[in-house]
Amino acid sequence: MMPTAAEEAAVVAAVSYAALFDYPLTVPQLRESLGVAADEATLRAWLADSPFLGAALTCRAGFVYPAGRHDLAGTRRRREAASLTRLRRDRQVLRFVSGLPYVRMVAISGSLAHLNAEDGDEAADLDLFVVTAPGRVWLVTLVALVVAKLAGWRRRLCLNYVVSEAALAVTPHDLFTANQILHLQPIAGPATYRRFLAANAFVLAHYPNFQPRTPAADGAVVRPAWTRVAEVVLAPVAPVVERAARVAYRWHLLRRAAGWTSRDGVRLEAECLKLHTSSHRARVLARFDAAVGDAVRQARDAVADQAGEPARPPANTPGAWH
Repeated sequence: MMPTAAEEAAVVAAVSYAALFDYPLTVPQLRESLGVAADEATLRAWLADSPFLGAALTCRAGFVYPAGRHDLAGTRRRREAASLTRLRRDRQVLRFVSGLPYVRMVAISGSLAHLNAEDGDEAADLDLFVVTAPGRVWLVTLVALVVAKLAGWRRRLCLNYVVSEAALAVTPHDLFTANQILHLQPIAGPATYRRFLAANAFVLAHYPNFQPRTPAADGAVVRPAWTRVAEVVLAPVAPVVERAARVAYRWHLLRRAAGWTSRDGVRLEAECLKLHTSSHRARVLARFDAAVGDAVRQARDAVADQAGEPARPPANTPGAWH
């Protein structure tokens, strides 16, 4: 089955984006991260039948990656083993955060969500996306960080995005944000996770094949029953503690604002605490544009050379993908 030029470009775009992070895709993962609707059988047929995709990509050992990037399979296996080891180590941290009063959802984000983290202290962050009850963002964050400090977890626990159920819709609605949501790995609060996805339906515009994730049996965290009791007990003082936590932690954060390299990635709001102080959004999207453009041109040239014809211009400009 021959894909259209737009479908070919979509496949190359998905593989190129993952390759920015040295990550080869399985065919099911490629389908999920594809910018056009397709079932897995159709996608496999495209990969097998399209001369353009054959020139642009390599399919080997169960992975799909840019042509010639044979190093990526080994990199993925090495990082996956390191990531699983670290997640097992941090099981107690995940249970603690998930069990805090007023927490409604916890999901692993960042490189660990992909099982694509390097080993070693410099890559040790456990990035979590957390949803709290309304008006409890700052209380939950500050309590979690204080306890993590006392328990010796602070260096690796990173609560860099905490929102309440009153602020589930996130921005901007671009490819970078959609990809982050796509790869969240929920470990607690499945009902809230589904509401979060419903509030961010723009993800389906970028990834029409995306299906919500279900935590694996060995990865899900069940919130203890006592947390609901604690919320009832804390109800009279929680609003006061929330205000105090926001004043204190906001003051602490603003003292460090001079070191922020991406101020547009920071939100210090009542229902949203976003601390992407060194966001890679602009750099990743620029690299993505360049990678897709290069891959499309090289593949077109290779196909034209094989056919003895002049090279055709790309069907889509890279910028069309976000």
